[in-house]
Amino acid sequence: MKPQCTISAPFEMKGVGLHSGDLVRATLCPAPVDSGVRFEVDGVEIPATVSHVVDTQLATTLGRAGARVRTVEHLLSAVYGLGIDNLRINVEGAEIPVLDGCGSRWSESLRASGIRSQGVPARTLRILRSVEVQHGDRTARLEPDSGFSMDVMIDFDHPSVGQQRLGVRMAPGVFDAELAWARTFGFERLVPAMKRMGLVRGGSLENALVFGEDGPLNEGGVRAPDEPVRHKALDAMGDLALLGHPLEGRLVAERPGHGLIVALVQAVLSSPDSWEIDSSRA
Repeated sequence: MKPQCTISAPFEMKGVGLHSGDLVRATLCPAPVDSGVRFEVDGVEIPATVSHVVDTQLATTLGRAGARVRTVEHLLSAVYGLGIDNLRINVEGAEIPVLDGCGSRWSESLRASGIRSQGVPARTLRILRSVEVQHGDRTARLEPDSGFSMDVMIDFDHPSVGQQRLGVRMAPGVFDAELAWARTFGFERLVPAMKRMGLVRGGSLENALVFGEDGPLNEGGVRAPDEPVRHKALDAMGDLALLGHPLEGRLVAERPGHGLIVALVQAVLSSPDSWEIDSSRA
């Protein structure tokens, strides 16, 4: 049985917000058993659960009592991928720092702070029967599995991306090896319209993989030919963290986005016969 874990010591990360363009700061602190992952913004505590999702446009935003925190998915993917159950995150600003646009710096900093077992079994959410949601040609399903795995497909009308598929089974070390380094990505031709919408104001080639008409604009190009689908899997993991428990199940997703995965989490939690909490204390 996996024990609950937190970090050993607080640490701070600061940088630009991907969408706001503002300088923001996050201080990550140890948290007690059964407290879960919680953000604190302007004195308001916001649990990292799907019931607190207030927006999913190009990022996952949580909110409560007038306070909001945007772009939580990269940090949550690292927390989830490293098996951290309890964490308090104090945020100065309204967005999590984008850092280098992926999960690597979060993962490195969490490991450097020390990951500490709390000696109490984690409450795993086990999928008992499949639950699926569909948004147009986008589908996502959680189905029973003996561990946690993902099968993710993307399909973009761009010669450098096209259709990509990734299957990954999570185990110690897999997050860092397979997902953490995959950067958020976008397309140069869409940037002006997104900025007019108040999005990606902090985006740059330092924190995003950007595709021009002829290929990546970033020096060095892609880190792997399938870097985009790996980032989509990273995003999906961050959104699955909003279940509030480690997951025993398999995600199968075609053309996923934040709205689709959040809808899937909501559908699962609204179908209590589709899951159970597995813990020696349950």
